[in-house]
Amino acid sequence: MKSPILNALLAAALLGTTATFSAGVAVAAEAEASTAIPGTSAEIWKAIDGNVAELKGLIAKNTLQTVHQHAYAIRDLVRALPSHSPGLSAAALANVSAQVKFVDTLAVRLDASGDANDKAGTEANLAKLENILKTIRAQYGSH
Repeated sequence: MKSPILNALLAAALLGTTATFSAGVAVAAEAEASTAIPGTSAEIWKAIDGNVAELKGLIAKNTLQTVHQHAYAIRDLVRALPSHSPGLSAAALANVSAQVKFVDTLAVRLDASGDANDKAGTEANLAKLENILKTIRAQYGSH
């Protein structure tokens, strides 16, 4: 018969292992999603456009396993826009910054729909992302 203390120690050890594993997975996912950020907003937009094109290609080929890579790259690039946009007015910069959280949400949704091999869901999430990117890009004029 196991003592309550032994049971508690075993449970604590199991929880600690699970927490460590979960933290390791989160760190690995974040490391995988790290993106090189270009030096200017114009270059960031080119990188965003390239990742959107890659997403469209993956969807067209119905190979959704790597959707997350491009979704999180776009997320990282959009997050970098405010700090790489010194020419924007305060109002335009505030508009760009406000849209970042929506891009974050859609990156997670694209990841989930890609992992589920849900082509229709991935297409819908990409369409939403493209609309938000269009709203953000409007702050930049000709970019």
